[in-house]
Amino acid sequence: MSLEEKTSSSLEEPPSSLEVDEDEQELCKIDKELREKISKSIKKQENKSWETLPECRLEDMGFMESRQDLHFTFGCSKEYMVRGITDLLENKKCTDVVIHVGDQSFKCHLPVLQVCTEYFKQFNRVDSVTLTTDMVTPKGFELAYEWMTHANAKLTRKHIVELYMTASFLEIPELNAHLWSRLDNPKLLNGFEAFRLYLECLPLKAAVLQELMLGRIHNYFLMAVATEEYLALEPRHVFQLLGHINMCVNSEMEMFMSGVRWLFYDWENRKEFAVTIMQAIRFNLMPAWYTTVLKTKHSDAEFQELLDMPQIQSMINLGLSFSITHNFLDPTSPLKEPLQMQKPQERQWVFNPNIRHHHRYECPKWRYLNLDVFNEYMQHIIIAGPRYVPSLEYLKPGQMMTCCHDALEKKSLNK
Repeated sequence: MSLEEKTSSSLEEPPSSLEVDEDEQELCKIDKELREKISKSIKKQENKSWETLPECRLEDMGFMESRQDLHFTFGCSKEYMVRGITDLLENKKCTDVVIHVGDQSFKCHLPVLQVCTEYFKQFNRVDSVTLTTDMVTPKGFELAYEWMTHANAKLTRKHIVELYMTASFLEIPELNAHLWSRLDNPKLLNGFEAFRLYLECLPLKAAVLQELMLGRIHNYFLMAVATEEYLALEPRHVFQLLGHINMCVNSEMEMFMSGVRWLFYDWENRKEFAVTIMQAIRFNLMPAWYTTVLKTKHSDAEFQELLDMPQIQSMINLGLSFSITHNFLDPTSPLKEPLQMQKPQERQWVFNPNIRHHHRYECPKWRYLNLDVFNEYMQHIIIAGPRYVPSLEYLKPGQMMTCCHDALEKKSLNK
């Protein structure tokens, strides 16, 4: 049976009520004329006799592209963008490079590193960069990157040398300026803090900062000498301390004893450095009576062994000759230069009226500075702690304590 016949039959002969569903019941209600039209429509579809619709573009239908620019407001506020970018940076989201420093790795944003440093501008589309640990430590890089990415980052004293080394190596000018505003300001950095920073510079080989801190120790010098850290220094660093012009002592005798203290801490292993250490001492700044005493025999075996070294004997003799000749030579004498009698640059002299060896030898309060007296002085400094430095006074040319002045006048009258 054809489709037309099936359709016509189905339209004209409703099935029994037991087999017809609701849709078919509705179809049975259509009148005969409508059913015939539906039958013809189905027949036409089967024969595919209608015309094919032509393809038509939007432009053919009259829809033309607008020639006017659209003006709109950006939907994301500036504050929202700043908060979003800040969140990405501070929480290290969507990082694109890994920086290896020693045995540690840091996920970072390369554009941030390139904006803040000169060093990272040489890299383009890299996944990882390894930094040399000779100049950059893991902690130093961590603090530097935190400074780059955190708006409220603050510089602290702890690890400041490592941060300085990182900022110098990576060439971070703004961070370097912040660091130097503290490191180069004596008001923010006392002498003992300078000594601590000096010690931190040594393993990192921060030569510029090391030299700066060395010159800032000043009247904290003997406080530094009293520490275990001083006793643990390498010979060349002891020489630097003892030879520096800015160290404050009462006399060159204290500088001499500071060298002896370091040597005798481990004499058997350090005696080979004795001549080198003593070369930092200016024996020609010592009074003649003191260098004369150094030429006599002493009961302490190690001290005598030190003084018996030929090179050190020569230093003592030259110092004594200078003192004697300089006292009798007129300041304007033309012999000063040929005899090499130009007085060496002096230290910064300080005194404390309560320290007996700071008095003149004519004074009844005076006590001769030997190794035992110097060790007692070290113990006094350790006990005084922060109170030690304020007890010192800078010595002005010609200045003399009252008791010393009176004793000197009395001695002059008795002659």
